[in-house]
Amino acid sequence: MKPFEWKPVRWPGRGQLLLLVATTAAAWFWLGRMEGHVAWLRVEAPRRATAGALLPMRIHLAGLKETGHLGADLHWSNVRDASNGFLASGGAKPVGKEGGRFDFEIRVRATNGLRFVNGIIFLSPTGNWPDHTFAAATELIPVADGDDGIESTLVRLPIHPLGAEGGRTNVRPTAIPRWMTGLMLLAASAVAWMTLPSISGGREYSSREHRWWQALAAVLALSCIWELFGLENWLGIQARVWARAEDVYYSRALFQKGIISVTIAATLVFLGFVWRKPGPFLPSLLFLGLYLALSIVNLLSLHSIDRYAGLSWHGITLMAALKFACGAATLTGVCQQSNEMRSAKAKIQTPRS
Repeated sequence: MKPFEWKPVRWPGRGQLLLLVATTAAAWFWLGRMEGHVAWLRVEAPRRATAGALLPMRIHLAGLKETGHLGADLHWSNVRDASNGFLASGGAKPVGKEGGRFDFEIRVRATNGLRFVNGIIFLSPTGNWPDHTFAAATELIPVADGDDGIESTLVRLPIHPLGAEGGRTNVRPTAIPRWMTGLMLLAASAVAWMTLPSISGGREYSSREHRWWQALAAVLALSCIWELFGLENWLGIQARVWARAEDVYYSRALFQKGIISVTIAATLVFLGFVWRKPGPFLPSLLFLGLYLALSIVNLLSLHSIDRYAGLSWHGITLMAALKFACGAATLTGVCQQSNEMRSAKAKIQTPRS
């Protein structure tokens, strides 16, 4: 068997960079399509509201499966990232299957700390909120203290469904898959470290390959610590606490979406590059790269992805299962390559008769 030949790393050229940018844009568009848009519902309201005044709200329905009642309420908040609950009701109006246009006027009741309001739109067979079959919330509308000549032109407001937009699952996941993934990464790191003496003792291996195995072992060890100690969940909690304290929790979505788009694009380009240039480390690189990408995406916790990643079966989430599979495949790839290198070294060192 020929000794391992390390090929110099070629930095990405203009074509690869353009591919990365195009893939990032495609990932951004795909994440936008995953968000909870409701095509048959459109809500219009002024860009700003006035405390103590009426807030006009126009709702367009394209058609329904059954007749019922359309309701519109206002909720309020003093920060962007949390709701203080119910503020005022606009009542409910009967609606037929054909839908139509419905105008509401809801008084913005002045209360201490009032900075934002948002509309809560719901469908109910009785007109009562407890019986609602669908609910959606508009984006936040800033509230002014008094009438300062604010333009009352109605504009279309972004909306998202309530109760179906995703988010972290309320089912408490089991830690067993995380521990098993961490132990497999630890085993892979140990195998990589034990392979180093074989590389150091043989002239047929380059110093660059030795450094590569050191880097692989270090990344695997750090990944093991990340997984076993639950740093992903801890860091995510700390980041959300900081975002709430700094009142940037609501506006974090663009940052999350941007980083996740770049991560998805970089992962796809990396996997395509590795796949086109197969080598002895192909399985390890593929699945370790996937594991790192999954960890970044799960840490950032974008709602449109969380509703799928948080799907669980007996406490085992989809994200945990994917990371477990990546850990198992990475361990298998590292073990296979280590055995091949040891076998190659043994054949080279065996004297010919």
